[in-house]
Amino acid sequence: MAGRQNAQSPYYERISNPQGSGEMRGVTVLISMPSDGDSKTVCAAAVWRQQDPAPQTHQVGLPTHMPAQPAAAGAGAGAGARSVRRGKKLRKWIGLFICLVFAIVLGLKAPDLLTSEHQQDDEDKRVHVYTLYPKYTSVPIKMTQIRRTLLERDLKRLGKASVMGSSGRQNLSASFAVHGNIYPDGLYYMTLLLGSPPKLYFLDMDTGSDLTWLQCDAPCRNCAIGPHGLYNPRKAKMVDCRTPVCARVQQGGAYECNGGVKQCDYDVEYADGSATMGVLMEDTLTVFLSNGSRSQTKAIIGCGYDQQGTLAKSPASVDGVIGLSSSKVALPAQLAEKGIIKNVIGHCLAGGSNSGGYLFFGDELVPSWGMTWTPMMGKPEMLGYQASLQSIRYGGEALMLNVDDTDLMKSTSSIMFDSGTSFTYLVPQAYASVLSAVEMQAKKSGLLRIKSDTTLPYCWRGPSPFQSVTDVHKYFKTLTLDFGGRNWFATGSTLDLSPEGYLIVSTQGNVCLGILDASGASLEVKNIIGDISMQGYLVVYDNVRDRIGWIRRNCHIRPTKPSSPVLSKATSLFA
Repeated sequence: MAGRQNAQSPYYERISNPQGSGEMRGVTVLISMPSDGDSKTVCAAAVWRQQDPAPQTHQVGLPTHMPAQPAAAGAGAGAGARSVRRGKKLRKWIGLFICLVFAIVLGLKAPDLLTSEHQQDDEDKRVHVYTLYPKYTSVPIKMTQIRRTLLERDLKRLGKASVMGSSGRQNLSASFAVHGNIYPDGLYYMTLLLGSPPKLYFLDMDTGSDLTWLQCDAPCRNCAIGPHGLYNPRKAKMVDCRTPVCARVQQGGAYECNGGVKQCDYDVEYADGSATMGVLMEDTLTVFLSNGSRSQTKAIIGCGYDQQGTLAKSPASVDGVIGLSSSKVALPAQLAEKGIIKNVIGHCLAGGSNSGGYLFFGDELVPSWGMTWTPMMGKPEMLGYQASLQSIRYGGEALMLNVDDTDLMKSTSSIMFDSGTSFTYLVPQAYASVLSAVEMQAKKSGLLRIKSDTTLPYCWRGPSPFQSVTDVHKYFKTLTLDFGGRNWFATGSTLDLSPEGYLIVSTQGNVCLGILDASGASLEVKNIIGDISMQGYLVVYDNVRDRIGWIRRNCHIRPTKPSSPVLSKATSLFA
């Protein structure tokens, strides 16, 4: 038989087109398994379509009983095949377009589909989340001190000078844990490792400040003792006043650079008379990464050896301030300039007495879907994070923003996101409108104004003492800040504040309004979104694309999984 005759021949032979042209139309392979110890041949046939109408079949090892494959059709069949291929390509592109539309709709309808609050699986992604801690203090806070402390702090923060003069008197992700609360502490802070060997310090996180500085023994002229003592710059390098970073700190102001030392001095002043004076130092910053490693780099920080006003009062709650503005002097901008991260900052402040949250630098932890974005105003001139506020609504009803507003739906005003401010501040007309709406709602709900509680200017008493803001949900409505941005594709950018976003419960069990009149402070920016209105939101300051974004999050859960870079780039096209 044919199989026995070819038993000693090779099992296969390379098939080729001897003419070197044409198109393979099919391959037939027959494999006969061994039977009773006899081996069988492997037979194959290839069918080729030539350029000329006459087809040719090249056969290898066909058994005599195997019929030959039929010849291919003529030129008409080739034209039909090309038409079929074009149809397949068209269907492919239509399918891709439908998938793209479906993905966009899915992203809008299911913002929480993809989150960054899951366990990190990719050990190559270097991310570490820093926790925000409650303010440390060894002195118990008395009820009579709470309102004064928080309001004085806000006035100090909001009134600080944006220009720091001379001292004749500022593609990884690093994340930090944050602790603190709005009330009664009124502050959030994060931990930072500085120096060599690294030493831990508590720093007040402030998106309204440029310079990161610590109470410093240089030696100290007038300092407050913080929870970890004074920063010792013994192993740090003094920054030369002739370097570009010194000019950035001065922000165009006149300063002297002479003498043998040529140190770079700074002076930050506040509207309430508080001030910090010091000298710039370059020291080692240690950042922990999620894969268990740590990264060390040089960073420019301020060594504050002379504090005035409330900054000089001991014991201090923190060791200094970390500046998180868009200034090139700010710590995230320094890391971005070195190529370590992108200049993106995100923080998530948890509400309630057991608050906290997290803070991160870089864009790997920014959610790929569901973020609401609005453009930053005045970039690059403005260093703070401001946006255009189009309108305010309470329970769906539009309120007045400014005195000269004639169209409630078209009124505009700037508003600043400031993590260094405890409460939210509005210009007098907007504040009066919000206060009137909240007062009317409290009256309808049967709550009584209680003037004896001086925690904040306006407090109300319920049928029984409130334990938390959750208890007052049924009495109050949602306050909405509308940033506009509506078009055929987007529904607009709004920040919805539930009662937790504008109310606190005092230690006396009363509910108080956490939105205040901005006329009490000397503000360059009249409207301020403080910590109280950012609770429960992940707020992102994207200095690469000059935009501010937010999304609701459980801020007690620290993210460890980087978002998809492909999805992030895709969604950024529609942001």
